[in-house]
Formats: sequence, structure tokens, C-alpha cells
Amino acid sequence: MGCFSATRVVVLSFCLACVSTPVFAVYGTTQDKESFQAKALVTATNGILSIQIENSSTSDLGDFTVRTGASHPHPNQDVLYPVGTSYITLRDVTSQVVWANNGSGGSNLGTGYTFQNMNIAPGAPGVVTALGTTGFRTTWTLPNWTVVQDVVINGSTLADTNVRQTVTVTNTSGASRQYGVRFMWDWEIAGNDASLFRQRNPDGAFTSTFTTFPSPAFQLYEEVDNASTPTFSVFGTVGGGPLTPAPTTPDQLRYSPWGTSFGSAWDFTNTGGNTDSSTVYYWGFNTPLTLAAGASAAYTQYLTTQFSAAGGGGIPTPFEPVVPTLSTWGMLLLIGIMALLAAWTARRRIR
Repeated sequence: MGCFSATRVVVLSFCLACVSTPVFAVYGTTQDKESFQAKALVTATNGILSIQIENSSTSDLGDFTVRTGASHPHPNQDVLYPVGTSYITLRDVTSQVVWANNGSGGSNLGTGYTFQNMNIAPGAPGVVTALGTTGFRTTWTLPNWTVVQDVVINGSTLADTNVRQTVTVTNTSGASRQYGVRFMWDWEIAGNDASLFRQRNPDGAFTSTFTTFPSPAFQLYEEVDNASTPTFSVFGTVGGGPLTPAPTTPDQLRYSPWGTSFGSAWDFTNTGGNTDSSTVYYWGFNTPLTLAAGASAAYTQYLTTQFSAAGGGGIPTPFEPVVPTLSTWGMLLLIGIMALLAAWTARRRIR
């Protein structure tokens, strides 16, 4: 056997690389939601993140979205889908009425329940008012309830900027009432509405499979447009951490299909994956909450493009590295190269 040249090693190495299998995926958008575009918007920004909210007398008044601002490293990119696809729900268990500021109710409201849009009689169109220069408050006056939604940008730097959503419900009925609350956020990160999900603190792996988390124990989660080379990450809080007011830990969290979560104002079957995605928070899902006459309760969550601004602390690994894996042919070639190198080394020693 002649000398095993460096050229042959290079050629075999190239062949090995060609048959190795990289693990990554690119997920595309799957829904045409142009019909959900808003009619009138008001906007607030701190330059890093921007919020827009529907302020017309329509069935989706109070819906909001989040985008990156002109001073963000990735300016003018979507974080949530444009206004008209994310909304809140109040489930009045006592009256068996499900209220929402968008959506159509769906078939899983509960036996005997009816659906009512907050902005349509017997509700009344919400009233939107500015909260300084960086947020908006929407107030709905409903039979037995007042619902107030605050959407506010916090912070002044990239590291501390987040958007806080707080919904406060007040029992105006004069008697104790049972209820539940739901938030639904429709993602569209950098133009991709089929975002991937992973839990953080403690960390999990990215997934495109829709998943339900009863009593979630992780502090926050991360959403990206692409697992291998994300444009940027978006973080949503769950519970705990240093933010004030603290996120309100939900009874249940769902990484879910948007089409189903939009069309079902309360419960739905959470299956499938790798398509238009949303995140849904529930309070009072398994057991209804109780609110005394005249009392109020508030529910808060945050979203941001920075791990630190979500209360995660430190600097995170921006995404999980893509590690190539060998196919069967690649492994055989590797074994062959090692055997040839061993034979060449032994032959040189004999000489």
C-alpha cells in the first residue's frame, strides 16, 4: 500500500460532510389573515418597542399588537400579528356567559354557556385612553363586570424594555361571582407566524408541536421564527421573577394553533404543530375563581425581545446550537478513514 496522501484525506472528508445530516428546520407562515386588519389604530413607542391598539367602534376594539421600534437592532419587525388577532376573555361562570373583545366563541364554551362580544350590546364599545406616552387603557362596562386592560411599554434601553399587559376585572353585581380569565397572543416574529416555543428557567428544547402545560413551573418561555438561525428571540413571562408587578402565574399555559385558539374563546383541543401559533394563558380553568361583590382582581404578563427584560437575568444562550449528526454512510466513511490512517501509520513505523 502506498502512502495515504493528505489529498485523499481531504476528498474523503468532503464526502463525509456531504452525507452528514444537519438538524434544523425552517417554518413558514400558513395563514392569510388580511381580513383581520384593523380600521383605526393608536400607537405608542419608546423607540425600542412599539404598541398599536384598535380604537374604533368595532368588535375588536382594544386588540393590540407589538412591533420592534426604530432603535431596536431589528427595527420595524412584527412581534405579534397585526391588530385584530390577539384578544382577552372573561368567562362569567355565574351567568354562564363568555365575554371577549374579539373571536366568535366556538363550541367549547361549556354546557349552557353563550358568547358575547364585549364591544356589542348588551356590552358597550370599550373606551381607550392614553397612559402617558407609552401605553393605553381600555375600559369595558359589562353587565355585572368592569374590565380594564392596560398595555404599557416599560424601560428605556434595549436590556430593560418590555410590554406589560394587565387585565383587571371588577365585580359590580352586588353579589359574589365566579369567573375565569384568558389571554391569547398571536405570534408573528419577523414575518413568520409559525413560531417555535421552548420553556426557559428551567430551559427546554425548541418545539413546533403544540403543547399544554398544566400549572406551569417555568419562569418564562422563548419564541423564535427559526430554531437554527433566529432573526431575534421573543420572551413571554409565566410566573415569578423580579418584575413588578409580578407576572400572575396561570392555572394553565398552552402553546397552541392560532386558528383554533382564535375561533374558540375559552377551551379547545390543543393538537398538531408546525403551523400558525399562539400562546394562551388561563386563570380559573379547572376550578372557577370567586370574586366578592365590589372586589377586583388583576392578571399581568409581559413580553419582550430581551431575556433580561423578561426578568430572566444574565445573558442567555440566544438559541440552541445546531449540531450536525452523521448518517449511516457517513459513519462507515469515518470508520474507513480511521482504518486507512491506522494502516498508513503502521506501515511508516515498519519502514
